[in-house]
Amino acid sequence: MRGEQAAAADLEQARFIVYRVGSESFASPLLSIKEIVDPLPYCFVPNDHAYFLGLANLRGQIIGVIDLGLRFGMPSSVVADPGVLLIFEEEGTSLGALVSAVESAITVDPGEIREDQPVAGSVPEEGYLGVIWHEDRILPIVSLIDLLHEPFKEPGVT
Repeated sequence: MRGEQAAAADLEQARFIVYRVGSESFASPLLSIKEIVDPLPYCFVPNDHAYFLGLANLRGQIIGVIDLGLRFGMPSSVVADPGVLLIFEEEGTSLGALVSAVESAITVDPGEIREDQPVAGSVPEEGYLGVIWHEDRILPIVSLIDLLHEPFKEPGVT
C-alpha cells in the first residue's frame, strides 16, 4: 500500500532542474536531462547557428554542444566560469547544453505550472513550456529538445 501511495505522489508532482544562463534562471523537466558533466573540449564544426559550438567526445560518444546563452539571444553562457553541460537526447542523438551553473532540482505541484502565461524574454517560443513561481521568483520552463526545432524560414526571408 505504501508503494502505491509513493507512486501516486510521484505522479502528482512535477520535477525540474533549475539552472542559470548568465544571471537568469530557467527550469527544464528533470527527466529530460540524462546527466550533468563538466564542460568538454569541443571541435568547431561550420554551421548556420552561432549557438551550435561544435562536437565533443563524451566517454567515446560524439555529442553536439550548444550554448544556451547564445540560443536565447543572450551573451554566451560561459563568460568567466566554465559552466556545465546538461546532457539530453534528441531522436537518439545526445547533445550537451552549455549553461552557467546548475542551481538545484525542485519538485512543484503541477497546478503551479502556468502553461498559458506568456513571458516576454529570451526563451524562444518553440522551447517555451510555461512558468513556475518558485521561492519568490518566476522560472521559465524550457524544453531543451524543442529549442532545436526552429521555425522554417524561406531562404532570403528574415
